[in-house]
Amino acid sequence: MNIRKAVVICILVGLGIASAGAVIAYYTDYFARASASNLPDVLNSIPSDYQFVFGVNVPKLVQSPAFSKLQQNRQTGNELASFIEKTGVDPARDISYLVAAGRPQLKERNEGLAIASGRFNRDTITAYIRSKSAPVELEYAGASVMMIPETNSGEAKNGIAFLSEHEIALGDLASLKGALDIRGKAGQSILASPAMAPLMEGINPDDMFWFAGNAAGLLARVPAGMPLGANASAIKSVVGALNITDSVTGKFTATAQDPESATKLADAIRGLLAFGQLTGHQNPDLKALLGGVAVSQTADQVSVNLTFSADLLQKIQQSQTRRLANP
Repeated sequence: MNIRKAVVICILVGLGIASAGAVIAYYTDYFARASASNLPDVLNSIPSDYQFVFGVNVPKLVQSPAFSKLQQNRQTGNELASFIEKTGVDPARDISYLVAAGRPQLKERNEGLAIASGRFNRDTITAYIRSKSAPVELEYAGASVMMIPETNSGEAKNGIAFLSEHEIALGDLASLKGALDIRGKAGQSILASPAMAPLMEGINPDDMFWFAGNAAGLLARVPAGMPLGANASAIKSVVGALNITDSVTGKFTATAQDPESATKLADAIRGLLAFGQLTGHQNPDLKALLGGVAVSQTADQVSVNLTFSADLLQKIQQSQTRRLANP
């Protein structure tokens, strides 16, 4: 589970959508419950040394046209029906909010944590996992942990832990143990982090997708050759939100080291947008998408606002599919 990579991509997409086109990365596998006025309680199970966090408001996702279109896909619909039958978990009924988090890699391994809460039948889920593989099962801090072998290598890198009757955590063993270690311990979660807590104050969990990251560790290794890569080292933090209904609306805000760095970042993003507009005659849909992107700067902060039709994403995806099929 390379959550760090996915969030880096999401940030760069938000800040460099002109070069990234219509790519939008998000998780929709596991969720946890939250209210519209408070951050999810499940954040109390994420350790304080995590430096980025990603959330999905599942009720909003389930009620959106995007989810309806996903269900209409025959393969996806069949897979979902099979999953519901075997696990007893219906994402549209039983699961409501995803929180995924991670931290910069200090070792050569992928670390990440996703926590879901909702209505779960532990026995049914456990039986389903055992029917698909031969998990390595262990007890840690009074909780059951099941590490699931990969199909190709047989190595059990990631697994699942039952934090409580209403919360399930997924990730590598070190991350699962970290979540279990802080259960019920005040002041040890990401909500008490000096770096992350201020960023999350501005988050509205009623947004369909949101994220916050301490970019000092998150973007430090972005190659300079990537779009905006040369400006990445000047970014201190990034927060953002995205909603997909009949239209796509979102806002991504990066805080730079100083106003001068923010100006350079804003100019780089505007340059990418201008380049995309120049090449837009080859792809009118992409040109229309870029027309819904606006860049603004206030002191050391750069914001990118998105507003465009959701149909554009589907049209661009279909165009890319046809191009790959007929090179």
